[in-house]
Amino acid sequence: MLQLILKKPYAFLIKSFRLIHLILAVMIGFLLYKTYNIYTFFNRFVNNIYSALDALPSEYISVFMFLITVIIVSFSLAMYLLMKQKKKPKFFYVFTCSYYLIYFFVIIYYFSVFKSMDTKTLSIFNAMVLRDISLILLLPQIPLFVVSLIRGVGFDIRKFNFSKDLRELDLSEKDSEEFEFVMGIDSYVYLRYFRKRIRELRYYVLENKFIFSILFGLLGGIFLIIIIANYTIFNRSYKVNQSFIANNMRIQVNNSYLTNLDFGGNVIEKDKNFLVVNLTFTNNSGTSTVLDLTNYVLQTKSGKIYPTLDYNKYFVDLGAGYSKERIVAGTTSNYILVYELKNKEDLKDKYKLDVINSVEYRAGSLNTNKKRIGLKPEKSFEIKNVGTYKLKDKVELDKSVLNDSDFTLNEYENKSTFTYNYEACIRSNCTEMVDVINADATNNSTLVILKGVLEISNDTAFAKNRKYSSSFFDAFVKVKYDDKLSNVKDVTPTSLKDEYVLEVNKDVENASKVDVLVIVRDKKYTINIR
Repeated sequence: MLQLILKKPYAFLIKSFRLIHLILAVMIGFLLYKTYNIYTFFNRFVNNIYSALDALPSEYISVFMFLITVIIVSFSLAMYLLMKQKKKPKFFYVFTCSYYLIYFFVIIYYFSVFKSMDTKTLSIFNAMVLRDISLILLLPQIPLFVVSLIRGVGFDIRKFNFSKDLRELDLSEKDSEEFEFVMGIDSYVYLRYFRKRIRELRYYVLENKFIFSILFGLLGGIFLIIIIANYTIFNRSYKVNQSFIANNMRIQVNNSYLTNLDFGGNVIEKDKNFLVVNLTFTNNSGTSTVLDLTNYVLQTKSGKIYPTLDYNKYFVDLGAGYSKERIVAGTTSNYILVYELKNKEDLKDKYKLDVINSVEYRAGSLNTNKKRIGLKPEKSFEIKNVGTYKLKDKVELDKSVLNDSDFTLNEYENKSTFTYNYEACIRSNCTEMVDVINADATNNSTLVILKGVLEISNDTAFAKNRKYSSSFFDAFVKVKYDDKLSNVKDVTPTSLKDEYVLEVNKDVENASKVDVLVIVRDKKYTINIR
C-alpha cells in the first residue's frame, strides 16, 4: 500500500495571499468597467428613445466576463474555506462568492436581451428596468474592488496571524536549489530523470489536490464557456427565415438559388453561374434608406463577391431585383440580390453571406460589426421534364417556383385573324364592340388562341414582382412544332377572360405535331395540342 504525506491544502493560499487578492482586484475592476458600459448603454437607449444596438452583444458582454466571474467565485470559495479552517473573518469572501454567483446568471440574462435586440425592438419601459438593474448590479462591485485592492497591495498579512501557518510549511532553500545538467550521458539516465520528475509531479498534485481540483474545474468551465460563446457570440450564423437587425432595418433571408438558367430555362451566359438571394427589408427607423450593396458580401473560395445589378431581369420569377430603390420608413420591401460566380471553384453546397452593420477603427485596426447568414441554395442547372399532358388536363406547377399555380388548357385554335367582342363603357353607358387582332405578316407570324384557366398564386415572387411585369405566356411558354421551337408573344386583349392570344411562327399552321411547353426555370411541362 502506497502511503503519502500530504501538505495542508491552504498552504499555497496563505503563501499567495496578496497575489490572489491583487488578481481579484484586477478582475473585479474589469467587471466593474463592463457593468458600467451596460448601464450607460441602457441609459442612452432610454434617453434617445429606441436607439439601435450600436455594437455586437459581445462588445457589452464578452466571453471574458463569464470566465472571470467563474474565477472570482472559485478564488472566493477557496479563500472562504481557508478562513473557515483557520477561524479567521470570512464575511468578505461569503459576500463576494454569493454576489458573483448571482452576477453570473444576471449577465446571462443580459446577454439574451442583447441578442434578442438583433430581431426585435426593446420597449422603453423594459430598457428603464434593465438600466436600473444594471445600476444596482454596479454599486456593490465598488467596495469589493477597494477591499481586494487594499488586501492585495497594502494589507499587512500578519494581522491574520498566518505566521504560525507559514512556519508549518517547513520551507527551506532546498526547494530552489540548482542542479547540474550534463550532456552526453547514457539515455537511461534521461529516462530515469524524467520518470523521477513525473513521479514527483504526481506527488505534488496529490499533495495540493484541493488547489488542482479548483484549477481543473476552472479549466473545464472555461472550455465549456468558450464552446458556448463560439457558437452564440463570436461565430453566430443566422439561418434562412431568421430575422436580425442591421443598418437600422430588420432583415430576413427568405431563400437562395444557385443557377445558370433564366426564368424561361435558357442558359444566361456560358461558364457563368449565379447565386440569387431573396431578402425582406423592414425599415423601422424614422428615415428612408437606400441599401449600400457593398455591405452585402458573399464569401466564396475565390474571395469576396458583391451584388451585381446587370442580371436582375433574368430572375423575375425569384423576385424584384434591387437597383438603388429607396426603402421608405415604416415599410417592408422584398428584393433579390444577384451574385455573379465566374469561377467553377465557387460552386458549392453552402455559402456564407455577411451583412456588414458598421466598421470601426480602433488603435490602427479595422473592426467589422457584421451579421453572418448561412445559405444552402436550391440548385437548378438543367431542365427536368415534370410530365406530359393532354387538352383539359390540369397542369399543377407546384414543383416549380410558381408553387400553387396551375394551368388547364381546354381548347386550341390556329388562325391568322382573331375577332372578339368586348364592352366599352363611358360612365354608365355601355356599348357592345367588335375588334380584330391580326398576326404580324412582316414577322412571318400566325396566331394561336388558347382557351383555358390560368391560376397564378399571389404568394409567388413572380406575381409580386411589378418591376419587370410580363405575362405568364411571355415569360414561361414556348410552342414546339415538328421538333422546332417558337417563342411566343402575348397579344391577349385585357378584356378577354380565359382566352389567350399568342403570336407564334407561321410554320406552326402546317406542323403535324404541336406542343405547348411551359418551362419555369428548370421545370418543363408539355401539353400536346395537335
